[in-house]
Amino acid sequence: MMTKEYLAGALETAPGASLIATTTTFDAVVLPRDIGMHAMILLDREVSVPCLLQNDDTTLLLVLPATGRYCLVHPDVSVRTGEDGWIALPPSRGVRWDTPPWIEVTGVPRPLTHGEDVGRILRQAFSYVGGTMAVTA
Repeated sequence: MMTKEYLAGALETAPGASLIATTTTFDAVVLPRDIGMHAMILLDREVSVPCLLQNDDTTLLLVLPATGRYCLVHPDVSVRTGEDGWIALPPSRGVRWDTPPWIEVTGVPRPLTHGEDVGRILRQAFSYVGGTMAVTA
């Protein structure tokens, strides 16, 4: 069994190592970063959704398992789900938390949101930008 200490030590001794998680306990909704950040502004008004930023162009929103399909509201959205799906986690290169899956003050896990609720917000985010990938101020 890997402990937190073992994992931290292994990452320190292997520069460039990545952490990978299978998408069995959550679905990962993958979308362009500008749309994802617009959606996060809207989501933060209602619920806190775990959110990863990958490189400079991708946002991943974590939702309840088997509900990500409700987020497929635009051709630029995809979902990673099940044992065959995976995502990179921090401290992997180019990946960082925007909103971690735990409440930072207490460390308590953040409850996951149903994909239908996130999909509704994604529809709004895409409509606000006219279905394009350019967000205007």
